[in-house]
Amino acid sequence: DLIGGTNMVAVHLANAVGGELLLGFLAAVTFATIVAVVAGLSLAGAAAISHDLYDNVIAKGKVTEEQKMRISRLSTVALGVLAIFLGIVFENQNVAFMVGLAFAIAASSNFPVLVLSISWRGCTTRGATIGGFIGLLTATAWVVLSSTVWVDVFGFAEPITPFPNPGILSIPLAFISIWFFSITDKSADAEKEKAAFDALSVRSQTGLGISQAEAH
Repeated sequence: DLIGGTNMVAVHLANAVGGELLLGFLAAVTFATIVAVVAGLSLAGAAAISHDLYDNVIAKGKVTEEQKMRISRLSTVALGVLAIFLGIVFENQNVAFMVGLAFAIAASSNFPVLVLSISWRGCTTRGATIGGFIGLLTATAWVVLSSTVWVDVFGFAEPITPFPNPGILSIPLAFISIWFFSITDKSADAEKEKAAFDALSVRSQTGLGISQAEAH
């Protein structure tokens, strides 16, 4: 049996082809890459929780820099613990496949929102928010009910969903949801957003109309 499973194929191949020299080089590169990725994701996740979620959504902007820094540090620890737990749970899963699932979940929530908000004047905040959440929840639920989690992690005999990758279903569903909830949004804010589409499009692509930098 291959020590470490399929995730260690490249490492064993390096040892077989180049001996300890190539093995050590590959191990060093792998370690540096892991540290860089983990550091970047930790910073991005902590910033999103402390600034976007806590500051703008929960506290409504009424928060000091010290409070945001404290929330950011706590978020970093919480994300680290969660990552370690998930790493233990999915220890025997193929890393490349898990990365594909992560991209599929992200694409189900982010990609439709980005495409329609940039290219379609009828897209509203309500439609983008609801559609993005529908894509996210659909993709996450599909992965949990697939063989990757339902069988390999939870130990059930048969998966509920027929295939593990949710993108083929969740991404179109997110597009349709954004479209539907946008065209049914008849609020005053929706009309203002549609009317401002051309001006915002020009400003985002050229920078015209931007007076000065603002703190975020």
